[in-house]
Amino acid sequence: MAIGAKVESVDAIRDFRIYMAKFQESAGLSLGDADGDIMRMERWLDGEAQTFWTGQIRKRQEKLAKAEEKFREKKLYKDATGTTPSAVEELKEVQVCKKNLEDAQKKLQAVKQWQKRLQKEINLYRGGVGRFAVSVSAGVPAAIAHLGALIQQLEKYMGIAPETAEAQATEAALAAGAGAEGGASMARTPQEEAAAQSAADPVVLRAKAPLPGSAETAAALPPQSVWLTVGTVTPEMWKTPNGQPPADSDTVLITASAMSASRVYLLRANEGWAVGSVDATEVPVYNKTTAADLRAARPDLGELLKLPVDTLALVGDAGLIAVYDAQNQVMAPPVEQSAT
Repeated sequence: MAIGAKVESVDAIRDFRIYMAKFQESAGLSLGDADGDIMRMERWLDGEAQTFWTGQIRKRQEKLAKAEEKFREKKLYKDATGTTPSAVEELKEVQVCKKNLEDAQKKLQAVKQWQKRLQKEINLYRGGVGRFAVSVSAGVPAAIAHLGALIQQLEKYMGIAPETAEAQATEAALAAGAGAEGGASMARTPQEEAAAQSAADPVVLRAKAPLPGSAETAAALPPQSVWLTVGTVTPEMWKTPNGQPPADSDTVLITASAMSASRVYLLRANEGWAVGSVDATEVPVYNKTTAADLRAARPDLGELLKLPVDTLALVGDAGLIAVYDAQNQVMAPPVEQSAT
């Protein structure tokens, strides 16, 4: 007898995903602060400290030369009585100047020694923290994306009553057979179709799309971690309008749910592209990549990336669904759907 899974709530997974996102942000900021401190120390040792003590050595050498000159003059010339005046004070000044010069020379030598030691410590630090940094920049975003897909699948599972799941599967199979024979399709009820159409409303999608211009804290995805599971957009599906292709470095924000979604939207903004799931309720945790990396992962989306600013494209399992202009008017439905 088959045993079903008992899922009562996905809140714990959702909360854990949010905590992971907060951890990623906190860890990224900590790593960034550490790198900033290292850079500031390097600049100080190589620039300000070395320049300061080099200048102090020159000034103290000049001061020592003047003190020695006064001491010699005191020893060479006699006063009105014909006696050589005491040069004790001048000798003390010479000794003080010599000590100050030696101190400055030691300080400069210490700066040079710390420059070498700092480089050694930096190498040790980066070697020790390297794996953690890779996990923060690549492993955690991948885990967040996986949890997003898991939440989506669990929500779909929880939306189907166990006693009706088998009946719905049978009904879907029969509907597919009826469609093949020319009968009416029962893949979706009218209520399900209306809900799907509402979710794909371009106005709704524009409202929930993340803005690429506010992506400073988004986690950068390594090129090998960029993927989308939606169907391929073939050249036969539509004709590319004249558009400006994005620069390779342009920002592309990808929501975690988009990576495993069956339908995604692509919205072009002034600052780049936003890619998200049409159907999922997104958590405001985003990953960041570039137009070049997205094209490398999905070459078939290259033509879509040339669309004008404020254009919205929908892609599903079967490929392109529709393209909307800035006024949310359909400008490029798939060829096979529009042909009559």
